[in-house]
Amino acid sequence: MALPIGFLVISILWKQPKYGVWATLIMGFLSAGLTRYVPGPWGLSIDILLVLSWLVILMNKQIKVNWKFVKNDIVLISTIWMLYLGLEMVNPSGNGPIAWFYAMRGIGFYQFLTIPLIFLLFREDKDVQRFLNLLIGLSLFGTIWGFKQQIFGVDSAEYYWLYDLDHQDEHILHGVLRVFSFYSDAGAFGASQAMMALLCGILFMGPFSYVQRIKYLIVGIVFFLGFAISGTRGALMVPLAGGIAYLILMKNFKVLVSGFAAIVIVFCILKYTFLFQGVEQVRRMRTALDPNNKSMSVRLDNQRTFGRYLSNKPFGGGVGTAGFWGARFNPDSLMANTATDSWYVKIWAETGVVGLLMHLMIIGYILGKSGHGIMAMPTSRRKSIAMGFYASFVGVVFASYGNQVLGQMPTGPVVNMMIPFLFLITRRHK
Repeated sequence: MALPIGFLVISILWKQPKYGVWATLIMGFLSAGLTRYVPGPWGLSIDILLVLSWLVILMNKQIKVNWKFVKNDIVLISTIWMLYLGLEMVNPSGNGPIAWFYAMRGIGFYQFLTIPLIFLLFREDKDVQRFLNLLIGLSLFGTIWGFKQQIFGVDSAEYYWLYDLDHQDEHILHGVLRVFSFYSDAGAFGASQAMMALLCGILFMGPFSYVQRIKYLIVGIVFFLGFAISGTRGALMVPLAGGIAYLILMKNFKVLVSGFAAIVIVFCILKYTFLFQGVEQVRRMRTALDPNNKSMSVRLDNQRTFGRYLSNKPFGGGVGTAGFWGARFNPDSLMANTATDSWYVKIWAETGVVGLLMHLMIIGYILGKSGHGIMAMPTSRRKSIAMGFYASFVGVVFASYGNQVLGQMPTGPVVNMMIPFLFLITRRHK
């Protein structure tokens, strides 16, 4: 049954390898949800689509690409990071090549394949707009599905996932459902919705037509409600950090002061008052600012455990030894039985202090160079989109301290596409 579908996909990609990249974005959103209804390795579809796109470019002589477009610093640093991850395969503390293969995909492999594809195939402004429209459409579908769960309850497949596969402790708190939509979990849903709320909010303030601005405002509010029903505390950092980044890019002192004042007011309401305490979603967010929160204490204890274990391992315990893949391939190990929680703790645990420093330097370089490029741009719609992408990336970077947002579906693939689009936009104005 799969063969005709496979031949159809190959025939389409043979003529239009762009569609392979668009399809990876779609599967980034849908793969986790599909496994609840049709069990299978849906996540591997992203690998297959990206590899097929590359094979078409290399084998089909009718697909003309200019290879000079991949000769840039962003492709170079993603390649260096992938080479470092490749060396991790021989880490003596690792779980072997199979565990390494599964785990390295979300850490660097998808980025390594996606970034040069964007530079090669997506060179026009309409490509950026299509990416934005597809991103909003898929996210809105996720919000609608989430409200379906909130209003009508979960269906039989989702019920099985919650209770038979033991996810109820994470998603049923005090009898209230933390909505997860068709995403992998409520945390992934909340972070993605928060990012989209921030992006649409920034676009609403851009120099677009009145009708477009109203559309961005409406969907931005809808995404914020989707973030609220997820009950995800860590995703609060997405609009907070991203909002601050946007205000800095504006270079408008009055707007900057007003924005900081609004952020401080929201922080004070959550931290020092009991306003809106009757709303479960607000009550859940408020716990993120509690210094005595038990969850934070446990996380700090886990980090101390990793610190002792990694004290003589500058290159970490090996890619595929922590988290889900560690539990699958070596369930009795300390790495598998100590929760990483944070994205950066995961990188530290698996690639060591050397890998963590390299990872942070890459993120810092991307933020610094793209931020400088945006500030040099004249006011335009393209600049508003660039600021939206930049602020979204900043928000995800900061939110990843509390959760593994950068490696989650669909935020990981989205960011992998946002980064090259961001540099294409900023370079094109020169």
